[in-house]
Amino acid sequence: MKGRTPINHDAVSGEVIGELINLSGRQRMLSQRIVLHVLLASRGDSAALDVVKTCLATFAATHTDLVSGNARLPGVFSDALKQLYFGTACADDLIRRFIARTADAIASLESGAAASDEQVDALVMQATPLLELLQQITLAYQKEMHGIETAAKKRQAEIAEQLGSISMQANIVALNARIAAARAGQFGREFAVITTVLADIIKEMDQLIHSVVDTRESRDTRQAPGIPTQRNTVPQSRQANAGRAYQ
Repeated sequence: MKGRTPINHDAVSGEVIGELINLSGRQRMLSQRIVLHVLLASRGDSAALDVVKTCLATFAATHTDLVSGNARLPGVFSDALKQLYFGTACADDLIRRFIARTADAIASLESGAAASDEQVDALVMQATPLLELLQQITLAYQKEMHGIETAAKKRQAEIAEQLGSISMQANIVALNARIAAARAGQFGREFAVITTVLADIIKEMDQLIHSVVDTRESRDTRQAPGIPTQRNTVPQSRQANAGRAYQ
């Protein structure tokens, strides 16, 4: 796991990172529930022991998915996450120790061993530091999401700029075409219809550009950045005019 190659942000969607944020947030809740029910079980609550077993199994499986990944999740996909899990914070090691200690405490409680009180006390003392560590992990995933959002906004700005450049060039072509049609006199009338349709298309392109610029702040960046699916931007009436021009 420590040798896992980080995946580029472009390979991880905002939707996936959103799921990672939710999972890491659930880990915080599960860790506290585990400690609480171990404590209750040590007081003789047999139902609490069953709860802590279920919670620990979910907690351990989720940690494995967050670190190693699965068919849907990428595991540790960035240098920042790798540093958090395997660097100075040692999050992976500390979390696995918590899992092992909880399993030992459960085994002791089930057997009625006298050492269980010490194990329970150790878990209770570990609860707050572990919660703070899990909070750091959640914040790290949120930072990854911010990186995705920033990249998406940048991409949208680039698209708007490219569309603006295309629109400007198209305007120049349309203007030159109208001049050429006017010079051609009667023979240029049919061609003038085509230039009118082209001018209308350019206007709609300009509206699209303004729409991209105006909505890029609020647009759902969890979708892969790219050009929106385009509808047919030429109304049928204009298509008919253009068709008659070619007849």
